[in-house]
Amino acid sequence: MSRRHHKNSFQCEENSLNDYLHKQAFQDIRKKLAVCFVAVDQMERVLGYYTLSSESLGRDLIPNKYLKRIPKNYNAPVVLLGRLARDLKAKGSGLGEELLIDALFRSFSLSEQSIGAMAVIVDPICDSARSFYNKYGFIALKDSSKMFLPMNTIKKLI
Repeated sequence: MSRRHHKNSFQCEENSLNDYLHKQAFQDIRKKLAVCFVAVDQMERVLGYYTLSSESLGRDLIPNKYLKRIPKNYNAPVVLLGRLARDLKAKGSGLGEELLIDALFRSFSLSEQSIGAMAVIVDPICDSARSFYNKYGFIALKDSSKMFLPMNTIKKLI
C-alpha cells in the first residue's frame, strides 16, 4: 500500500477493519509491524486488503500432528495474516478469496525463499470469518481463537 491508494472510501462489514485501514495501516507499515497489500480499481481506490507479519506460536498451541517438527524449548515461526477485508462494493465478486490465495501464496514463497515459517495463522474476528478460513483447511488451535494452516497444506492449495 502506498499514499497513491485511495483508502478513505473503503467500507466493509466490520468497523474495526475499516478503522484499521483508514487510521492505523500506514503507521504499522512505517513501524515495520506489518505489511499491507491492497487490491485497487482503475482509480486506485482500495477494494480489499490484507496484512502480513511474522509471529511466533508457542508449543502449547501447535497441533500434536505438527509438534514433532519443532525442537523442544522452541516456538514455531509462522506468518500472521493479521487482517483481511474486502469492500462492500466487491461483495460476491470472489475478491476475498483472491486476497486469501494471494496472502497464502506470498507467505509460502517467503517460507521457501526468505524466512522460516511452518504455517500461516489467523485470528478470525467473527463466526463468518472463521467459516471462511475453515473452507480453506485452517485448523482451530486448542485453547485459542486462532487458526493454523501448515505450509505443506498451502503448497497443495497453490
